[in-house]
Amino acid sequence: MGVLEKTILGGNHLEIHCLALATLRNWSLSAASICRILRLTTSELEDVMHQSSGIDGLYRLTAKQVEHSRLVLELSIVINATFENPSNRNKFVHWPNPIFGGRTPLDILENDDPVALRRAVHQLGSQSRWPW
Repeated sequence: MGVLEKTILGGNHLEIHCLALATLRNWSLSAASICRILRLTTSELEDVMHQSSGIDGLYRLTAKQVEHSRLVLELSIVINATFENPSNRNKFVHWPNPIFGGRTPLDILENDDPVALRRAVHQLGSQSRWPW
């Protein structure tokens, strides 16, 4: 089991949130996209980005923020299991895909409800090397 899986299963909300933020930054997203996906305000994102020791104590995460952070990590796990080439892993989130109704995974993350994304991630996962 990798770091992402361990964090989703046993990590606290702040660890999940910070790992999701790092994942989104690795996918080369703009600050505005990261805010929309993680349901953060610009000032919350700036606080997180400027903290070296994490975000504990700065603000409380909402249930929606935690849920979206988990979805980012679940999508990342499925992508990592689907693609062996790291370049393709990072590009996939920017590619339109029939599993996501011809939209990109990022568009789903930014604009849709978690149920729709979870369904799409599960469908993608069923086609990957990751055991659901």
